[in-house]
Amino acid sequence: MYKFSNKKRSYLSTPWTLNTSYCTIPERLRLIGKQNPDKEALIFVGEKHRTSVTYKEVVDGSTIISRKMLKMGIKKKDVVAIHDDKSPNWLFYTFGAQMCGAWPLHFYFQRNDGSDVSAILKESGCKAVISQPGEGDEYVQIMKSFIQFNEDGTVQSDAVPSLKQVLFSRKPEILRYGLTFDDISPSSEKELPEVEPEDVAAIFCSSGSTGPPKLIPWNHHNLINTNVSIIEAAGIKNDESIFCPRTFGWVGGYPRELFIGMPRVTNSTTFKEQNVKDIADATVKIVNQENCKHVVLFSSTVDELLKGNYRMKPVETIMSSGGPMSVKDPKVLERLCKKFINLYGSTESGALAMKIFTIKEGMRNNEAGLPLHGIDIKVVNKEDRLCEVGNVGEVNVRNRSSSTGYLHEEQDWHKSCRIEGYWFKTGDVGYVSEDGHLFVTGRISESIIIDGNMVSPSHFEDILMKHPSLEGAVAFGMPDEFLHEVACVAIVIREGMLATTEELLVFYRNEISLNGNDTFIASKFDKLRIIFFDTFPMTSSGKIARKLVKEMSFKILKEGRIKDIDGINF
Repeated sequence: MYKFSNKKRSYLSTPWTLNTSYCTIPERLRLIGKQNPDKEALIFVGEKHRTSVTYKEVVDGSTIISRKMLKMGIKKKDVVAIHDDKSPNWLFYTFGAQMCGAWPLHFYFQRNDGSDVSAILKESGCKAVISQPGEGDEYVQIMKSFIQFNEDGTVQSDAVPSLKQVLFSRKPEILRYGLTFDDISPSSEKELPEVEPEDVAAIFCSSGSTGPPKLIPWNHHNLINTNVSIIEAAGIKNDESIFCPRTFGWVGGYPRELFIGMPRVTNSTTFKEQNVKDIADATVKIVNQENCKHVVLFSSTVDELLKGNYRMKPVETIMSSGGPMSVKDPKVLERLCKKFINLYGSTESGALAMKIFTIKEGMRNNEAGLPLHGIDIKVVNKEDRLCEVGNVGEVNVRNRSSSTGYLHEEQDWHKSCRIEGYWFKTGDVGYVSEDGHLFVTGRISESIIIDGNMVSPSHFEDILMKHPSLEGAVAFGMPDEFLHEVACVAIVIREGMLATTEELLVFYRNEISLNGNDTFIASKFDKLRIIFFDTFPMTSSGKIARKLVKEMSFKILKEGRIKDIDGINF
């Protein structure tokens, strides 16, 4: 199935051999809804309540919204921005927009001044916004900073000139003129606009973990295909339920399971503001209650489940993605699942590679595995030449089912792609092993340049995260007069645990000595800095906001709130 094309060079390829239908997402939903109208499509589980929505309800609710959007004047290719996560309404708004040919843009509020959202809306040429008001109408308050709401229900915005309408999922308390879909009557038109499989189905924002988010459109056909590829490679059956707590508006949490008739279980409230222990507690409760066969989690939650005393019923599969993968103890992992899957991908290119670890098989740090169907992967050096096996370079990919580029930013997209061959430069650092597996160790932009050598942050993070007291670690480079950069590691200590700087430095030294390698890094380790955080800031997609952690750490150092740790000898 997998082809390791050249044993001396870092190139991997898997041909597309799957049968997929060429259709739109609404067409898939209507077909499944006709075959299994009362089948639960999505199950929302909260602390006290459980609700679900069937395929018939998804189709009917989306159709009503699509006709109301037509009444609002929404046309094909109009951008409709949607912010209403973890609710049936999100499904109705998103699929309703698709039914009338509009382009749903999925976004999240991250700054109190609204500058991030206004920039995204302006760049997209957004015509309408659909949003939940938020707790205490917090999102309404943010939008009022750059949107003028008029008595007749219309809006104006100098920051977003294209914006014509804003609707809320409920009546805001602080806004007298706020509209909801209850205020809109459906269009009397009998036929909805014709939509093609290669029309835009969703516009995602990149995670923003290392800089401003990009707007990335995906078409219907490719969104369907990428999930078919993942499910087939993972060996998951369509009728088995899967728990995935990720937000719907992020490419990694988009409810693609619906397109193949697979029940999706999720939490009814976001995990964004909770610590990893609370997330693990909620995960165990929901998985046990719903008897889920498969679970999708971030690596940090998996680590917590392995370290803590949690009684989760063993599942068939745990799938993790969103960053480099550290080694898990197979014997400990056995009490959680039969197989553990690491999925590698990006918002631009979708799912790219997968590694399936079984209990009998050991794990290797940062192993991304083998290409999925229709994927070519190569690792290149600074001259864009193929690296030899084992040598580190930039991961480049070619995917028949990827996004269509950056919205309205063809120049930036061309910089990332070699257009003649459609190779996308991921910006990830990695290598191909002797046995033909891809390993991804971090981001080029995050690499630490120590005395002219590029060192991945994952080197420091992986070693320190072996310490039982650590909940999280983010490594980055800081300027140094002699070495160009030295490593700084921001850490979060697990609740109820203790660790000192000196203890962590000694722990690192001992790990280096045990491994018997990395002597170069060890010799340059005499200026490592460790900064303690209570919690890490997170992006809307649930990732650690690495760029913000680095900025906050620089501020701490500049203000002299930490002492330099010098003179550590090995």
